[in-house]
Amino acid sequence: MRIFSACILALTIGLSHPATASTFKTEKWVTKNGVQVVFYPAMEVPMLDVSIAFAAGSAYDDNQYGLSALTSSMMNQGNGGKSASVIAETLADVGAQYKVEINRDMVVFSLRTLVAAEEMSKASSVFAQILNHPDFPDPAFYRVKKQQLMAIEQAQESPEDVAQLNFFQDLYPNHPYGHPVNGTMERVNAINKNQLIEFKQRYYVAKNSILVMVGAINSKTAHQLADQLTQELPEGQAAPAIPKAPQLPQSQTVNIPFPSSQTMIRLGQIGIDHHNPNNFPLVVGNYVLGGGSLVSQLGVEVREKRGLAYGIDSLFVPMSGNGPFLISLSTRNKQTGEALEVIKTVLGNYLDKGPTDEELDAAKKYLTGSFPLSLSGNRSIANILLRMNFYHLPEDFLDTYTARVNAVTSQQVRQAFKQQLDPDKLLLVTVGKS
Repeated sequence: MRIFSACILALTIGLSHPATASTFKTEKWVTKNGVQVVFYPAMEVPMLDVSIAFAAGSAYDDNQYGLSALTSSMMNQGNGGKSASVIAETLADVGAQYKVEINRDMVVFSLRTLVAAEEMSKASSVFAQILNHPDFPDPAFYRVKKQQLMAIEQAQESPEDVAQLNFFQDLYPNHPYGHPVNGTMERVNAINKNQLIEFKQRYYVAKNSILVMVGAINSKTAHQLADQLTQELPEGQAAPAIPKAPQLPQSQTVNIPFPSSQTMIRLGQIGIDHHNPNNFPLVVGNYVLGGGSLVSQLGVEVREKRGLAYGIDSLFVPMSGNGPFLISLSTRNKQTGEALEVIKTVLGNYLDKGPTDEELDAAKKYLTGSFPLSLSGNRSIANILLRMNFYHLPEDFLDTYTARVNAVTSQQVRQAFKQQLDPDKLLLVTVGKS
């Protein structure tokens, strides 16, 4: 299992190529039991990428922190009476790849397979078993649970992980985003197998899912495959919407001692969802502030001019319940104070003045020119289409993206940042000896 928290940024940072309607002409339908299906034929390579997302990320753990992560990890650990090793070997024998990803909003199960009849038939049959008939055998449950507990323990030994976990915990108090995706030692220890079964029965249902298929198959085959994979899913109900997180009432500083030569700095506040009216000015403007790495204002002032950090970046992470705006870096312990002063000065000046015309033009050129790299294959296309549909973005999102990026003005950037960011409500988390 790969924990991911920022791959949804592809929708706000990467989608900037002048795509046309014919470039991404998809076919959409809803299965009899309520699964939303998106199919995009890509005949260049004899491969098929299939992804199914459930609104069942860690935000739906309730007070059983780590339940979503543990459930998703167990889905392929024995299916329909076959052991996990048999399942894995069957996929390997036909060159297929299976993976599961989880963040706070969703869980995504993915299959990559050849489209030759025998290989695709075997791979899709196994994938259907994983989605519909997990056995949750006791030995695997105790083993996977132990692995998750070890991952939680190891995260406490990494200053970067400690900084990230505490940033979310303190930015989202009393909110479903506040606890770690993997959960906590205490809560994961308390999870029993019946809770996994109940979680699967509640959230891994047809009306709570989106299925995306991208590859070298025709529409008839896509319809047949969608039915094969999902016809046994119970209809169920869509998960409730994640509540919008409120801003902190005032600035807050959290200092966590850690035996490291570097201090990890996380500075930010509540940010945006995918439908924020200021989305495009914030995306373009953030590239100038800190998203453009070495060429950004933060990169130039903190790294290039003063050598206070090897790298620094800022980003908006759009999420259903309002993801964070976050500035991240590490610096030598004794330089922490200086680095923070520079960051706050740069941010304050940017809120007042915004980008120059030259900076804005460079940001637009980068954002509108980098998109082809983010569509390097079927998997990338499937990833983008899945998130477009999961977050209910408009049908013409790809078609209009370039125009909307190019239409952003300096004034819009200044207004958007002033409306979105409040220097008096920033959360600062430091982890180190500073």
